[in-house]
Amino acid sequence: MADKKQPAEQPPSFHQKLRSLSDWQQLAFAVALAQRSAPNYQLFCEAMDFGDVAEFNKLLGLLWEAQLSKSSKINWAVQQEKLPLLQPDPQDYEVYGVYPALDAVMALEVAVEQALQADPESALRASKLSRSTVRQYLEMQCPEDLDDQQTAIWLKQQPLMQDENDFQDELLLQV
Repeated sequence: MADKKQPAEQPPSFHQKLRSLSDWQQLAFAVALAQRSAPNYQLFCEAMDFGDVAEFNKLLGLLWEAQLSKSSKINWAVQQEKLPLLQPDPQDYEVYGVYPALDAVMALEVAVEQALQADPESALRASKLSRSTVRQYLEMQCPEDLDDQQTAIWLKQQPLMQDENDFQDELLLQV
């Protein structure tokens, strides 16, 4: 009787690994990506005299506090109500910076939502949002004569996109 070789099991994909994180790991992943996007918000706010960088940073601080101290008592519903006040409206600005700033607030919102109610998709949503911010920035610099497939290859080869992917890979390992 011949040995039948079983096909090797595929290791879980990046997205599967994100979905399998525990609630606190989902939150840590989302908060780290929100923290990483904070300079986009701050730069836009300073350049456009908009928003409240201190409030943005306060919410980030509360999210980290919740990670470090399980006994912290934070009313996340109240914190969530503050988020719309931080969001710039892209229709009010003719500068590209409004989009990464808005993405930063959205990243903060994903983290606050995870703190308020655990969701196994939080880390995945945060990951996709962060990659999308980088991709949109790079697409503005992409040569116009490329088709969709060439554009996808060009984007993957860009150091900024590689840095984003490497950062998220390492972040996943750390949480």
